[in-house]
Amino acid sequence: MEGIQEYPFDYGRYIEERLREIPDLDERRFAKIALLEGLGKTIQCMEEKYGQLQRRIYEEFQLQGNRYETVMTIIERQYYDPTNGTLYPVDPQDLDDVKERKNGLMGTVFLKMGQEDSRRFREEETFSGIVCRMERRYPAVFRVRPAERYQKRVEELYQAFQDNQLPWSTVNTAYLDQFYDVFLADMEEDRKTGQREESRTLEVFGLEDCEIQFGDYSDFVCYGRIPLWNMEQTSFESTNFMMPCVDGMYYEHVFALDQRKETDGYLIQGNEDIVEIRHEKDRIVVKSPKDTFDNWKVFHMIQEIKMSLDYTEPLLSNRKRDSFFRRMAEDSRVSLMTWADLSRRILEMDVREYLDVVGYEISEPFDRNFERDETSGMNWFIPETLFPMEGRRVLLLKFQAKKPEHYLNDSMVRFVISQLQMEIGEYRCVGVLV
Repeated sequence: MEGIQEYPFDYGRYIEERLREIPDLDERRFAKIALLEGLGKTIQCMEEKYGQLQRRIYEEFQLQGNRYETVMTIIERQYYDPTNGTLYPVDPQDLDDVKERKNGLMGTVFLKMGQEDSRRFREEETFSGIVCRMERRYPAVFRVRPAERYQKRVEELYQAFQDNQLPWSTVNTAYLDQFYDVFLADMEEDRKTGQREESRTLEVFGLEDCEIQFGDYSDFVCYGRIPLWNMEQTSFESTNFMMPCVDGMYYEHVFALDQRKETDGYLIQGNEDIVEIRHEKDRIVVKSPKDTFDNWKVFHMIQEIKMSLDYTEPLLSNRKRDSFFRRMAEDSRVSLMTWADLSRRILEMDVREYLDVVGYEISEPFDRNFERDETSGMNWFIPETLFPMEGRRVLLLKFQAKKPEHYLNDSMVRFVISQLQMEIGEYRCVGVLV
């Protein structure tokens, strides 16, 4: 309602303040009766009628509830609550006590630093440290690399949206982009014994057995963190009910939604046995040449989130704030390229606690020396459209951080720009903090 309400004005208080300016008490008493009980009640009645009219107009533009919004946070692994039922690990293997470590993988760390510092951290070739074995300490060399398994999970989710023919909204991967895998690159003891790197995969030891000297980054490297999101991946099997298609070559299997939460979304993950996925009222129809099946995957996207004890980090989502103008725009399906409408679309995103949009510039493709960003956007897996980015004019959006020096500010700008780039095809969108 904030988008259509006027600035609240207290007529009763205003009249009381003006009455104090009347020095004669009899006149003040008479004016109070006339104004407060007469004009005041008239104003109150008119406000109520305008309020009713306002609500009627507002409710005519009903937004269809989005059941496919993503929410993400990070926690310390030891505090994971399996009874929560709304937040699950992005990578289920993060909960395994013993992981299969390949190519010298020791574990994963979370870096609480901004984009530029993170870039320098990635470019560091090696970090020295110690590996502890059998109460002995061996000098070693470590290297870091972005944890790609989390990005692959987002790609799987995108592909599920494509399989279900549903519109994609940018997932805020600000947390996922800060996770780094740590590898054992070299160890003095291995050189002495002639042990090969691949033989380390048989040994069960990880970061808890290491002391790594991260130097200037030491205060910002966090151990034992895992990302959670509102995604539960389950499986389902064929039931006795199935409907043969008219051509007799395929079967239609039904995934019923009537007994499930109306606010939640469900995505059938495509596979080689699925020909078509069709969403209908209270059910999802899956077309397949097989009359029976098992272990087909389903993404369950939970929209009512609960926080458990020691879940202290903020939730990051791709939800949009409800407003009257958003309802009008989505109902009319018209997108205005004005500064007011562009600002509205930015501030509707879940970045209001971090950013303010303060201005913009438009330039020709080669008027300004904007090279392609060193860090990719949050939709890196979506192929470029027919018209290349280099030939488009540049829409430079300027942001101001509400929390200066916060490590997520740069990522929030990337999230906004990534989503706007999907909506605005005629410009190449660029964002900067000022």
